[in-house]
Order: sequence, then C-alpha cells, then structure tokens
Amino acid sequence: MNIVPVLGCVVVALVVVIAMEAAMDARLTWIMRRALRRASSGGAKLDPESRFVVRLGESEVVCERPDGTRERVAWHELQRVEIVSTSDGPMVPDTLWLLLGETGGCAIPWGATGEAELLQRLQALPGFDNQAVIGAASDGTDARRLCWQRAA
Repeated sequence: MNIVPVLGCVVVALVVVIAMEAAMDARLTWIMRRALRRASSGGAKLDPESRFVVRLGESEVVCERPDGTRERVAWHELQRVEIVSTSDGPMVPDTLWLLLGETGGCAIPWGATGEAELLQRLQALPGFDNQAVIGAASDGTDARRLCWQRAA
C-alpha cells in the first residue's frame, strides 16, 4: 500500500476542516460585533438599518423607510409578530420584525432608529415569546420565528 495517497487525503481533509472553522469563526465574530454595536448605547449605529425610523403612537406603529415610504399597522389590528432572519447581510438588513395586522403591516429591520422602544412595547403583549428573540439574536441562520399571535 502506498502511503502518499493516504497522506494526501489526510492533508486535504485537514485543509477543508480548517477552512470551515475559519468561516464559522468569521460568522461568529460578525454576529458578536453586531450584538455589541446594538448593546452599546453610544456606539456606532448599524447602516442601513438605522435609516429606518420607527414611530410608536397610541393607535399605531409606523416605519418610515429611507426612500420616504411608510408602513403602518394599528395596534388593535395587530395579529402576529414574527422575526425573519436571512443570510443577506451585512450590506442589507438581514433580521427583521414583521408586524402583521388585519389590513396592514410593517417590516422593521433590527437596528432601526426607535427599535428599542418597539421591543419594549412588543414585550408588553400578553404571551410575547422572548426566547424567539434570543434565538434570532444568537442563531444567525435563515429562519422565521413567531414571537406573538393574537388569541382567537
């Protein structure tokens, strides 16, 4: 038996494993940096996410997009709150709140201006699932998570 082909296969396997670990480390580093930026009150804002502006009112939530369009949903019509995460970032918003109402809705990126206040308001909804938020923040995979649904 010739040892050279076996050693060649071992070397290739090691290179593949090292490359995969490096890619995972880069993704985890990106996730951690993003979380730290979000957590720091005086830190740099996410771009383009911070150009989306969330306005909370007594009767509705409005998301003003950078292009000037507005999405809105009335609080009394709100039916579902979901989080959608994609692998599209970091140049475009890749984690979004979906607020789905009877006649309207909003897609609000994480890191939007006013998002912290939105999260507080959403957490006050009866039965809001904070574990879904934690999962979205720590997972980094393409997923859609239900955080809240209006009781029938």
